[in-house]
Amino acid sequence: MSRASRGASGEKRVSALIKKLKAPHYLFDDLTLINAASGMSHQLDHVLIHPHGLFVIETKNYFGKIEVDEASGYWYKTIRGQKVKISDPLRQNRSHAIALRKALKSKYKPIPVVVFVCDNAPYLPDENVINLQDLALFIDSYPFEREYGQKELDEMKSLIASVGADISRKEHVENIRIIKQVKKEQEAEMTYAIERGLCPCCDARIEVHGYEYRCPKCGYSFKL
Repeated sequence: MSRASRGASGEKRVSALIKKLKAPHYLFDDLTLINAASGMSHQLDHVLIHPHGLFVIETKNYFGKIEVDEASGYWYKTIRGQKVKISDPLRQNRSHAIALRKALKSKYKPIPVVVFVCDNAPYLPDENVINLQDLALFIDSYPFEREYGQKELDEMKSLIASVGADISRKEHVENIRIIKQVKKEQEAEMTYAIERGLCPCCDARIEVHGYEYRCPKCGYSFKL
């Protein structure tokens, strides 16, 4: 099974479990948001609108034992005795929750949750990282500040439906690749200007005012 297929399979299992929750709720799968300022897209595996909160759920269908080195903060999976470093899924999902909160103009505060489908994350130092077998209990017993009523659930559903972008997963991946490349190019331009004192666009002498760099000839500028 490919990585993409395994990920999709895991997301289906999480979605199926959520749909069995007894409390009234709404579920968005594969919700994509686009940051108007940066152009960066965020693809949220699941957004659950529930009386106990607005949950942003990231699904991970990894094999092997999942653990975190508390000293370094690095995440690892161990398969057949081999420990492999993986990206921090909670940090990734927190950025998704922030993106959703901004899209909703901070009216509601999303709760980031990471779910390991293979139930292979036994000892993690964060209560919002759980195994699939614990997901229903986690949602049902979440210590909410106040319970949302049906009117608020409907409002959240309407707001989220209005901010979702209609792009495919392939387009999302390409968007991230382009944004990362643009960022690398911008960093290279800044390094050139700082090290040489020249504008990377026209090679004119660049002016420095405190933390601001500006080219008087072509207008290229940036702040540190």
